[in-house]
Amino acid sequence: MHRNVKFGLYGLVLAGLLGGTASWATASDNTVNLRIDGQDRQVQTSAADVRGVLADADISVGEHDLVAPELDAKVDDGAAIVVRRGDLLHLTVNGKARQVWVNADSVDEALRQLGYGTQNLVSVSRSTRLDSSTATRLSITSPKLVTFKVDGKSVRVSSFGPTLRQALDQAKLRLAPHDRISAKVTSPVRDKQVVKITRVSYKYSVTRQAVPYGTVRQDDPNRAVGANAVVTAGRNGLKQVTYQLRYVDGKLAGRVVYDDHMVRSTVSRRIAVGTKRPTPPPAPVSAPVSSGSAQQIAAGMVSARGWGSDQFSCLVSLWNKESGWRTTAANPSGAYGIPQALPGSKMASAGADWRTNASTQISWGLGYIAEVYGTPCSAWAHSQATNWY
Repeated sequence: MHRNVKFGLYGLVLAGLLGGTASWATASDNTVNLRIDGQDRQVQTSAADVRGVLADADISVGEHDLVAPELDAKVDDGAAIVVRRGDLLHLTVNGKARQVWVNADSVDEALRQLGYGTQNLVSVSRSTRLDSSTATRLSITSPKLVTFKVDGKSVRVSSFGPTLRQALDQAKLRLAPHDRISAKVTSPVRDKQVVKITRVSYKYSVTRQAVPYGTVRQDDPNRAVGANAVVTAGRNGLKQVTYQLRYVDGKLAGRVVYDDHMVRSTVSRRIAVGTKRPTPPPAPVSAPVSSGSAQQIAAGMVSARGWGSDQFSCLVSLWNKESGWRTTAANPSGAYGIPQALPGSKMASAGADWRTNASTQISWGLGYIAEVYGTPCSAWAHSQATNWY
């Protein structure tokens, strides 16, 4: 580097940029033009060479300074001498410190000597002279290529900033509060770095949903068994639900309940359940039944099922109303026999003689009452309420 700078100094002298021509002949009293670090002055001297001229001008030359022509070169009247002082630069290049000597008038010239082009970022103005107190301490940052993968495209930027935050600013990219980035914005920038940005956003959706009503059954001792009634009609409630929707790069990625509250209360359906048992009818005032009578057969079967005399009384009243205890009682609807089975052929499950045998009919009838109503008194209460059982 010093050799190239020195050849440049020789060029300045030979071109006569300081005025006059160089003849290198010895003279007794000469006027010599000096340029020192870009500043011009004249020296009256009788020295025969460059070293003598500089000594007469009280100019000392250090080991890092450059002089043209050489110190031993002869001088003549009107000769030109160029002196470039050596300056020690304290550089920080991409975060790494180094020191280097240069012979230049300005920061720009020094950087060109060192091979740093205009694409590099410098901490001081390039036009600053090196004799400035701040010019010898420089920070140089080389651009680094950063590629951002965002919004379905690649955004490339040459960043001089020390961290990704500055690269984002140069690329004019803004991060929303919930966006995700593959590297911290405070991390150092690396050359040819690829950074992925994932856009995350939230929206809200409000819906209304029906809330089914329940049913409450309450015993009513004033109603006969089986005579149930709806006291209060039920009504569905209404609930407002707010969902939080999460979108990742514009696509729905999740949904959670953000809030829910009732906007209309439910009304329970209330049913009164009759629990009042019918008063058993008085025992029929009649002569005792014969051993073969239908009622005597029924009494035995009722007792065998564990039912008491009250249940037998309810049974007597029920079948008195239905058939008068006649085995051949027939109804235009198709009902037949003592229990008025509909159709009568159902009693065939109790015996093939169902058409005429009181025992077969009574056995089937008691089985039907037990299965459907539980007891003869429950069947009698239903018959009183609905006129059928």
